Amino acid sequence: MKKSLIGLVLLLAIGCNNPSIQPSPELNTDSTQIVKAYFPVLDFIKSEIKYVDSLPVGILKYTSENGITDSVYIKLEEFHQLAQEFLPVALNKETFEKEFSETSLFDNTTQYSSFLYTTVNKNLLVNRIDVLVKPEDVVYNKVKSIYMEKVIEKPDTSFIKKLYWKAGHNFQINTEIRTVSPEAVNRQVKVVWNSWD
Repeated sequence: MKKSLIGLVLLLAIGCNNPSIQPSPELNTDSTQIVKAYFPVLDFIKSEIKYVDSLPVGILKYTSENGITDSVYIKLEEFHQLAQEFLPVALNKETFEKEFSETSLFDNTTQYSSFLYTTVNKNLLVNRIDVLVKPEDVVYNKVKSIYMEKVIEKPDTSFIKKLYWKAGHNFQINTEIRTVSPEAVNRQVKVVWNSWD
């Protein structure tokens, strides 16, 4: 009896120490542990700005308001100042992944994927971002454009900004200004550094 009891204890000890028959611990994940693979909009725009800095070409700015368009060559300092519109704080990784939700679509005709980012947080200036990307070799590395919408509310004026960045070519800032006046004022600024492709 004593020997069979010792044998049973030994069997239990060996079985409990054998990793192949150990129960696997359950993986507990909550929403804070889910890794989001959002498109790095901020990094992409910064790389585009760096690219323009390296070009030995003139940068042309077109300004349109009330049907009148004017054009002028600008220096890098003004280019950087205007490009800041595309670098809001809301696009830093932590805020972007916390405050925005992503929807993606694939167009079979154009072979482009759209990544759409929206937020319900009214305190953020940016409320929408669309990224149009073409996959090459299973990697989304051919960006066609980035579109953003901003809303800036002031006591007597609201500004609705629609920003469009065409990769490797130009960007546009379209601003609709609404006041107590029934008619809105529309302004467009287009900055071009590559008009050849």
